Amino acid sequence: MIIVNPSGTLPISVTNSCPMNCKHCGGVYIKSMVHISNIEKYIGKYNSFLISGGMTKDGIIPFKQYIPKLYDLKEKYNLIYNFHIGFPKNPPYEIEKVADVVSFDFFSDKEVLQEIYGITRTPNEILNSVLPLKTPKVPHVTIGILCGKITHELSSIKILSQYFDTIVLNILIPTRKTVFEKCSPPKIDEVKDIFKEASKRFKSVILGCMHPHGKYREKLLKNISNYLDVFVNSASKEFDFKGCCSLLTLNKEKEE
Repeated sequence: MIIVNPSGTLPISVTNSCPMNCKHCGGVYIKSMVHISNIEKYIGKYNSFLISGGMTKDGIIPFKQYIPKLYDLKEKYNLIYNFHIGFPKNPPYEIEKVADVVSFDFFSDKEVLQEIYGITRTPNEILNSVLPLKTPKVPHVTIGILCGKITHELSSIKILSQYFDTIVLNILIPTRKTVFEKCSPPKIDEVKDIFKEASKRFKSVILGCMHPHGKYREKLLKNISNYLDVFVNSASKEFDFKGCCSLLTLNKEKEE
């Protein structure tokens, strides 16, 4: 199993807030992200950056105006970018100029996505906004995102396995000051079943950085270790890779 410490990649937001106010996030996580206007202060300490941000109410992250800036910095300092793209209605071709990896969230059930985000996207619409991009792409599925309930996860895995050989599986963290703060994480036995199925369909299954820690994680790892290729642990002092787990895709391409 590959151990990843994600602290080598700095999350950057192209917005100051997130108007969507999603039920699982509520704009909480964006508050800890560095705004893109300050990215130069961190170059040198970091060589890779997760470029994301708050979404407009129709699911778009407004990258376009910052592409020239990101391109100039990339050329000057040889930076690496992972773009987490939200739910664009069309392929965001503008990011191909600078993105090394594209990360995206997938839902095979449009009603679950509507419940969480308040927008409408069919599975095909999500795929059609991503597949045409030439940049390497890594799908993400959050297990139990609907208040800890298992809903679309297995069907999402089956669909995504037709197009990708790597998947990142995150797990709901009930977060304070969100609609879902009183929810419980999904049951570990149910999570195990999902990882087991994913291991049959993907070459690489990643437990992403967004998952409950503490005793939940201890029990989780005992149950899913046989179905796991990469484990992201921000507290690990011993690790095989330091940076965003999606960037492992680049190392695989070099090896091939």
